[in-house]
Amino acid sequence: MHRPLKTLAAVVGSAILVFSWASAASAACVDPAAILKQRTSLPGTVNRLVPRLADPGASFSGREDDDDASIVGLWQFVFTSQGNNVAPLFIPDGAPLDAGYAQWHSDQTEIMNSSRDPATSNFCLGVWASTGKRSYKLNHFALSWDNTGMLCKPPAGTQSCFVGPTNIREQVTVNRRGDAYGGTVTIDQYDSDGKQLFHLQGTVSAHRITAD
Repeated sequence: MHRPLKTLAAVVGSAILVFSWASAASAACVDPAAILKQRTSLPGTVNRLVPRLADPGASFSGREDDDDASIVGLWQFVFTSQGNNVAPLFIPDGAPLDAGYAQWHSDQTEIMNSSRDPATSNFCLGVWASTGKRSYKLNHFALSWDNTGMLCKPPAGTQSCFVGPTNIREQVTVNRRGDAYGGTVTIDQYDSDGKQLFHLQGTVSAHRITAD
């Protein structure tokens, strides 16, 4: 678990949720390893999702309407790297960290469907609270597993091993129309002893999905 930073830069562990009946499977709510390989672009779903989300700036400066717009609902989101272009990660500003869908529930829980291959399972969970008019904070956890053998050694007869928990935190504000939100996101990966392995930061933008 305590390998040099250059090892982390090569194989930064994915934030994942693993189901109890699939001990060898891994899945991510973000996939830093893919980012490190692709640098300025991610394959598959992330690249297809990013263009669908317009810059939320115009929405947040809109003239309408509701100072009590709620976060509750289904959202299409994008995490974008900001401030990670330093050792050991060297992820360029503007590179997508993840994209997908998030459901914020009225009981102040949240579930995220990430852009990872569904065959590996790609869901993780969080809780949220209001911090002011149209402003919210999210505390979100996943479990990170490694199937490369570089962050930890898989037990005999298995293909993956548990790295540790991943904490994703967001601070966001919903626009007055209630159809978009934006803010900041941080991603902290820990090992099984609670030692921080890496920190990522960036921005989050999202548009509401409606029944129409």
